[in-house]
Amino acid sequence: MYRPMAMGTQGVVVSAHPLASLAGLDILKKGGSACDAAITISAVLGVVQPHKCGIGGDAFYLIYSAQQDKMFFLNGSGRSPLKASIDTISERGYKRLPERGLMAVTVPGCVDSWGELWHRFGVIPFKELIQPAVNFASEGFPVCRELAVALHKKQDLIMDNGNLSQVFISNGQVAKMGQVVRLKNLAHTLEIIAKKGTEAFYKGEISQAIHQYMLRNKGLLTKEDLELHSSTWGEPLVVTYGGYNIYQTPPNTQGLAALLAFNIIEALELQKMKCNTPELIHYLVETKKVAYQYRDQYITDPDFVPVEYDIILDKQFAKRLCQMIYPNQAADDESGGRIFGDTGYFAVADKRGNVVSAIQSNADPFGSGCVVDETGIILQNRGTSFSLDPSHINRLEPFKRSFHPLTASIVTAGKSPIIALGTSGGDSQPQIHLQVLSNILNFGYNIQEALEAPRWIHGPTTFGDHTAYLNMEGRFPIEIVGTLETWGHHVRMIDDWAEEAGKALGIFIDPQTKVYYGGTDPRSEGYAAAW
Repeated sequence: MYRPMAMGTQGVVVSAHPLASLAGLDILKKGGSACDAAITISAVLGVVQPHKCGIGGDAFYLIYSAQQDKMFFLNGSGRSPLKASIDTISERGYKRLPERGLMAVTVPGCVDSWGELWHRFGVIPFKELIQPAVNFASEGFPVCRELAVALHKKQDLIMDNGNLSQVFISNGQVAKMGQVVRLKNLAHTLEIIAKKGTEAFYKGEISQAIHQYMLRNKGLLTKEDLELHSSTWGEPLVVTYGGYNIYQTPPNTQGLAALLAFNIIEALELQKMKCNTPELIHYLVETKKVAYQYRDQYITDPDFVPVEYDIILDKQFAKRLCQMIYPNQAADDESGGRIFGDTGYFAVADKRGNVVSAIQSNADPFGSGCVVDETGIILQNRGTSFSLDPSHINRLEPFKRSFHPLTASIVTAGKSPIIALGTSGGDSQPQIHLQVLSNILNFGYNIQEALEAPRWIHGPTTFGDHTAYLNMEGRFPIEIVGTLETWGHHVRMIDDWAEEAGKALGIFIDPQTKVYYGGTDPRSEGYAAAW
C-alpha cells in the first residue's frame, strides 16, 4: 500500500483530515505564514474531528522561524483547577481520577495558543483564520470514517449526553460515515472567538458559560482558573544524531523519552545494523524500555519538578544506559499508561522557510464527555493523567500541568529544517518517532516509505494492565516474530495496517532542491497537500 506524496515548491501541509489540510493550504496560497495556516488547521480539526481535539483541549507547537533562524516551543496545555487536590478528589469518593466527568477536566489551552501564535507570527487577519472552521461547523461537513467509528464505539456516551446526542443522533442512531452534521452551537462560539479574539474564551462570555456550567454540575473549574491561564513560550529539547539535530517538545510532554532513546541507539551504533532484522527490532524495543523508565521518573510539570536535561540527555549518560540492554534477551517491563490514543497532528512549511510541527488532543475520544451547554465545547479529560498517590511525581496539585503524551518533532540538517513529524498513539508516540525517523536518517527511506513501513508498538493495551506486549503488525515476517519470541518478547500480532500502531504524518524538505514533500499514514485519514 503506497500513497503518493504531495510535492511542491511553495509550501506543504499535512494533517489528520483532508478538509483541514486544504483549508490550511488555502491560507498559504493567500500569503499566510506557516503559523497562520496552523491556526486554521487546528480550528478546522476541532470541528471535523471533535472526538480527537477541539477548543476544549490542549495543543503544543514546535516552530522554526526562518527570519530569526531559531526554533521555538509553545506550550498550549492547560493546568488543573485551583480547587483540585488529592484531598478534594478523595473526599468525593474517588480512589483514582475518573476517565470521564467533571473531575477529569483541566483548563483548555488550545484557544490561547492560537492567540500566541498569531500575535508573534501571524500575517493574515485573525478572523479570516477561524472563518473556515466557522463555515464547516455552521454549514455542515460529512462524517469521516474515523469519526463514525468513534461514534459507534462511544454510542452509550453519546446517547446519555443531551448536548452530544442532539448533534450526532438521528432517528435513534449515531451518525454514519458520509452523513452531514452541523455543529451550530460550536459555530457560534467560534464566531465569538473570531470577532473578539482568544481572550473571549478566557475572560468573556465563553468563560462565563463554562463557569456557570461547572457551578451547576459541581465541577472544580472556575472563571478564575480560565482568567489565570496563559500559554508558555520555551526552548525545545534537542540532541544531535548522525549529523542531524532532532528537536522535540519538552516536559510536560514526553519528547524527552524520544531524545533519550536516540542517544541510546546512537551509542549502540544501530545505524550500522541491517534494516528490519530481529536484532534491530530487539535493540529498539529494549531502548524504548530504558527511555520510558526515565520518562516515568522525571516528566511532569517542570514548574513543579525541574528536570536536569543536561544530565539526562548527556551522551555519556546514554552510553552508561546501554549496559541495561542485553543482546538476545528481553528485559522485564511493567510500563504504565496505555499505548493507544486519539490525537490530531499537523505540520506546515511555507514558502518563506518557516515550519510548524503541532499536535493537539482532547485526551480520550470526546474528552470528559462533558459539553458546555449552548457552546458546543467538548471539555478534555486530561486531568485523568494525574495520580492521587502523594508520592507520585505526577500527583494532582492545584494549578499544575499534567504529564502529556502529546509530542511533536522537527529535524534539521545544520539549522535548516528537513523533517516535521508527529503521530497519534498515546504513550506510544516516542517509539513511533523512533521508528519513523530512524528509517529515514539511518536507512534512507523517504517520508512516505518510513510512514508505511511495518510498525511495532510496545506496552500495555489498557489502563491497569501490567503486561507489556510487543504488538507487531502482521506484515512482519514470521521468522522475525519467532526469533523475538525466543528472546523473551511477549509478542502479540495485530492487523497488517493496524490503527493501534499509530497514525503518523510528516513533511520532508529536500535541502538541495528545496522541494516540499508531504507524507501520510495509510492507517489514518490523513491528507497531504502542496503547491
